[in-house]
Amino acid sequence: MNILFVDHETHLKTHSADFFLDILRESFEVKTFYYKKTYRFSIPDEDVAWADVIILWEFLYNRHYLGVPGKRCIFVPMYDNEWGSKWQWKRIAASGMPVISFCDAISRHAKKHGVRNILDLRYFPNPDELPQECGERKRVFLWERGEITLSAAESILPPSEGYTFDVKKADEFIPKDEYLNRLAKCEVVVAPRMKEGIGMAFLEAMAMGKCVVANDDATMNEYIEDGKTGILRNFRKPGDPISTEAISNACTNARTAATMAYAKWVQARKKINPFIEDAAKLQPLSIGSAKDMLQHACYLFEGLSQRIREQITT
Repeated sequence: MNILFVDHETHLKTHSADFFLDILRESFEVKTFYYKKTYRFSIPDEDVAWADVIILWEFLYNRHYLGVPGKRCIFVPMYDNEWGSKWQWKRIAASGMPVISFCDAISRHAKKHGVRNILDLRYFPNPDELPQECGERKRVFLWERGEITLSAAESILPPSEGYTFDVKKADEFIPKDEYLNRLAKCEVVVAPRMKEGIGMAFLEAMAMGKCVVANDDATMNEYIEDGKTGILRNFRKPGDPISTEAISNACTNARTAATMAYAKWVQARKKINPFIEDAAKLQPLSIGSAKDMLQHACYLFEGLSQRIREQITT
């Protein structure tokens, strides 16, 4: 079976989907197609003709048809992007498009709006493939990507109480080994974003036995048990400083939790390729019947409203 994997070119640098591609290559012939602008790209005809199944990672192919008409398409949404619509999910349900979800919040939302063909998974990296060092006490790693700021992190991990910060800037590129070595030297890692698609950065930190401090939203709060395997805070109102006891406790428990989470992932990943093999072709959305026209119009209006809200808040 031939699989065409369609993704944004950003992930060529982050490699955040590589684990999924590795699984696909165990059973299928795989081609990749990377685009620059969401909803503003076209897949080469020869790639579409070659593919038996097209996997759409994070973003759908087209606002009108969702997938490629006449092809077996599978959607892998991410919580930080294509998840929150009501009418989009109603249209996905009507199309019969299979969904692979790495987030409980997405799965619940999709099922609420009629999606039934959904595979729920929780990825976790292998702790044995990552450095396992305790790190320097009260040393904090922060990848400052514009959402969780240094000032917010310092409010709950105060330098006045002995905390020192290793800050990786958003535009700072370092090789993966160097990045992991910097992470290993720290006791605490602040998850870099308010919400995540899967969350490679904080998952790797958990797998390394670090105390991860994260915003209380998905997917972080689907892995971290607050006060036990990590610390959850509302980073819009971070609250009081975190106690050293809570950090020490989280580091101890994170190692055990990581071993269990990885063992579950090893079993769950076996479901992916059979799920893909069973995928059915999309049911065409004609945008001709009254129901299809109404759902499509509501979806477009919903998207426009969201963009207006974003402009107002920024």
